[in-house]
Amino acid sequence: MSAAWPAGARRWTIEELVRDAAASRSEFRSRRLGEPLARYLDEFDQAAPALAPLVAGLDAVLAGGPPGTELLAALWPSEAGRTAFRYLGAPPISKDDLETLAETGMGTAGLDAARADKLLGVIRQIVDPRRFPWIAEGRAPSPAERDAAVLATAALMASQRVQTLRRGDEKAAVEGAVRGMLVGMGWQPWTQRPARGVQTLLTDSPPPRTFATQINLGADNADVVVRLDDHRLLAIECKGSNSEINSRKRLNKEAAQNARAWNARFGSQVVAAVALQGVFKAGYLAEAQDTPMAVFWSHRLGDLRDFLETAR
Repeated sequence: MSAAWPAGARRWTIEELVRDAAASRSEFRSRRLGEPLARYLDEFDQAAPALAPLVAGLDAVLAGGPPGTELLAALWPSEAGRTAFRYLGAPPISKDDLETLAETGMGTAGLDAARADKLLGVIRQIVDPRRFPWIAEGRAPSPAERDAAVLATAALMASQRVQTLRRGDEKAAVEGAVRGMLVGMGWQPWTQRPARGVQTLLTDSPPPRTFATQINLGADNADVVVRLDDHRLLAIECKGSNSEINSRKRLNKEAAQNARAWNARFGSQVVAAVALQGVFKAGYLAEAQDTPMAVFWSHRLGDLRDFLETAR
């Protein structure tokens, strides 16, 4: 049996959810279409310098031993150098996967011969034969082949980096908007927060008219926790999504899972909520409300303001 709907919070109809999901999607499209090309070009320009020496010396690197290990060791301290190494694969391999398969870490500490050999053992098996055809064919590359390999790999690295930054942008933007609104309304950041977070409402809750970000509430992390004037805690998960499929994970799995845990542990003294920006499916939003969980939008933060003002 689900918990009762939180007092004072507005429950949206499916028609209202459809309307706001459409408005949020429209704003998302405007942001994406207006995104400057400079971000991609900056990432490309950071990737290329690490790739050029790696591609030029790829035969020696894959062969193992000096001078290849010396070249790899010189690239290793930089994030771009370590990323370039992972992007030799077809497809590029994640840091976690490479560490698991190689049974060694990719830390920035000096790359000794034993660690390099383990990492190279994986890369040798997955090196991309289309971008680096001379490796599979056992010959020297032409200058045009080297240039093409650098270009293609830098484009891969830059594209993935921009995608990663985009995912963080939506969440960071909505969390920043919530924080800014709270400060504007007179709430203050909670500075004397317990290291363990909020485990017992009676002793661990923030003082009146304060809020905390990225804090444990029970066993789960909350993006924003607000002490309401009526002494309840408002626990807000800030979620960004770039597709309806992605919205199910962010909303119905991550946020709803936390909401259920808070409702079960703290009951009506905690109001579980989500603040959203990006692309969300109305049907998934309706399911999330049934948790129960209050829904707010970055493009309609006035609704959150109204709730804060009436929760007295």
